[in-house]
Amino acid sequence: MNTVRELFLSRYAPLHQLCPKTIILYGHTLDRFAEFLAHEPQLVDLDDLVVSRFLQWRASTERRGKLPSISSVLKDRVQLVAIWTYLARKKLVTEFPELPPMRAPQRTPRAYTSQDVARLITAGRYRTGTIGTLPEGWWWHTLLYAAWCTAERIGALLALRWDQVDLEGRTITFLAETRKGHTRDIERAITQDLADALRMHQRGPRELVWPWPYGITLLWPTLKKIARKAGVTPRGFHGIRKSAASYFALAGGSAQQLLDHEKASTTQRSYIDVRIVGTGPTAPDLLPRLDLG
Repeated sequence: MNTVRELFLSRYAPLHQLCPKTIILYGHTLDRFAEFLAHEPQLVDLDDLVVSRFLQWRASTERRGKLPSISSVLKDRVQLVAIWTYLARKKLVTEFPELPPMRAPQRTPRAYTSQDVARLITAGRYRTGTIGTLPEGWWWHTLLYAAWCTAERIGALLALRWDQVDLEGRTITFLAETRKGHTRDIERAITQDLADALRMHQRGPRELVWPWPYGITLLWPTLKKIARKAGVTPRGFHGIRKSAASYFALAGGSAQQLLDHEKASTTQRSYIDVRIVGTGPTAPDLLPRLDLG
């Protein structure tokens, strides 16, 4: 009988067109489930009581000296339920999941300031060595600069090819199939400075602009090193996306359109940093002053 992981890789992932990064994230969840079970997850392990106990164990088990965030546990729950529901629909397991609800607290979005982004881009420019055949300084400088100009996700940036870059018109086109949701192409403008920097290592039309020949998970530790070198609190690649959205909203633009979100609530709830855009008048500003003697 196939294991849960085998069915995920052979059926669920290709049918749902999961990108490599997402497949890795699902793999981490299955790794934790296997650690809890002390064996590779089997179809019989997709049981309400077993999975509930796993989630309780996950929430209370330290890794590298600290407990996981509730968001990490919720991610494991969502991914296991997604696989389980698919297998139930295909009648590969007999029951659908009926787990108790879990909710993650909604955190206030935190973005880089524009000064932080400038420091990141500058620090990236001074990286030494090579990535493949490209200078590492050029690679990081232009990637981070493009992330700021376009507010696009790191996955779509890494999938960008030179025939999608118009250096004369100063635009980048991200194809639907490389973007989250795979719904539509988007075109974003870039600065003349970025176009000039990109031109220094322009290559064939079907070559990747930023080839990354290493494991995808190594990107984030390297960005952390760049952030520390720049004296900036690391907030990941998504921090740049949040930053661009927040400053775009501050200037009167539609952050929802910039990020290409279906719902304005998603943009407001998860991307807009109120430290940048402000919150408007506060209660003490509007309430009548009290005479306290």
